[in-house]
Amino acid sequence: MSWQQIASGGVLDLPSLSAYEDQIPEGARGKLELDLRLPVSQGVAQDLENALANAGVTEVHVSTASPMLRITWRKGFPWLAVILSIILGSVIIMAVVTGWRIFKEVVPEGAQFPVALILLSIGLLAAIALVRR
Repeated sequence: MSWQQIASGGVLDLPSLSAYEDQIPEGARGKLELDLRLPVSQGVAQDLENALANAGVTEVHVSTASPMLRITWRKGFPWLAVILSIILGSVIIMAVVTGWRIFKEVVPEGAQFPVALILLSIGLLAAIALVRR
């Protein structure tokens, strides 16, 4: 079976990924390959597949060849945006949970509130700076 590459890019190109949805004909199969640079466990891939299937993505299959994550599906609705949002949500949740665990281990219990306040302020300022760019 032949295939056609529609787009290629880096992590900064992910927000524009849904713009390529119109180039895939209705009923065709889509394939998204992500090189995440870090190993992906089979459990995470299975959770992602379950989340996509629960969202209604048809004929979805997620496989991992760490650090590569492959997602295949059949187009029947603008699923690329759904897939992207679930991936980004999963990555953000994993980063927050991992960051929280590291924060609880590294920062002493009495200093957690002031340090958290400082980090949140820095994060908020960085977000404002990115938006104003």
